[in-house]
Amino acid sequence: MITQTFRWTALAVLCVALGACASRPEPIRDSSSVSRSAAQQAPSCGPRHTVRRGDTLSGIAERCGVRWLDLAAENNLSAPYTLREGQVLVMPGGARTYTVRRGDNLYRIAVSHGMTQQELASINGIPAPYTIYPGQELQLTGAARPVQTAAATPAPQPSQRPAQTPPPTSQPAQQPAPQPSQPVAGAPEFRWPHGGQVVANFGSQPGGRRNDGIKIAANVGEPVRAAAAGEVVYAGNELQGYGELVLLRHGDWVTAYAHNSVLRVSVGQQVEAGTVIAEAGSTGSANRVQVHFEIRRGVTPVDPLQYLPRR
Repeated sequence: MITQTFRWTALAVLCVALGACASRPEPIRDSSSVSRSAAQQAPSCGPRHTVRRGDTLSGIAERCGVRWLDLAAENNLSAPYTLREGQVLVMPGGARTYTVRRGDNLYRIAVSHGMTQQELASINGIPAPYTIYPGQELQLTGAARPVQTAAATPAPQPSQRPAQTPPPTSQPAQQPAPQPSQPVAGAPEFRWPHGGQVVANFGSQPGGRRNDGIKIAANVGEPVRAAAAGEVVYAGNELQGYGELVLLRHGDWVTAYAHNSVLRVSVGQQVEAGTVIAEAGSTGSANRVQVHFEIRRGVTPVDPLQYLPRR
């Protein structure tokens, strides 16, 4: 459905603002010039540092307990080692991974490491709506990876089931119903988040677009309910196109509810199946009032109609 992303970037030239760089470049010190106490103490900075007004390379290195030459080399800086306010420096020998904790979301992890959400998602091949789960290890550096899509899901396995247990020829249309319990053991018993008619199915859409869920027709203000018991891991509107969005985690599974007009839950809240978590709307890129509903196993979207009860 929606694969657009939003960008956050702001850079200001430090030297112009201070009017000092032209007359006094960053001093070049001997590689051993970091004080012994600073070199011996544990680094006081994270794996990345965002340059602030008045920062110098040697000053940052001293505060972070690293050699300024190593810091320069890590960031491909050369004399006179001019820094810009807002510039992000990678610490030499810093952490290259982050293990997701309960309550984390990709946006906050990215910001805390001096990155944009899109940069962190790209490095880890995570598609919108950027679902992550506790215990997942995220790479903080490296080249962009291919985005994981439905092609990576084990869902194609159900096509093997007829060879194992051929169904009666008179019941081909009923075959999808038992699929969730067969290829994916332990899948939650999902229920419909709204009682409206499905107006767009999962998969390819006209115009070459892709829908990672289903669209359910609704009226403004109608209740949107949790499809299964779980934890609210996201409630906000920071993901472009999704509008007011709620993400619920159900073990290794995640459900998404987009385009709401009002959110009724907050991050960290535990909800039961059927709990009203939002009110239907048309926020984001929706062209009508609807509930956009996704089911994901980890980060991989699956067809919700294969996991929802027949109506």
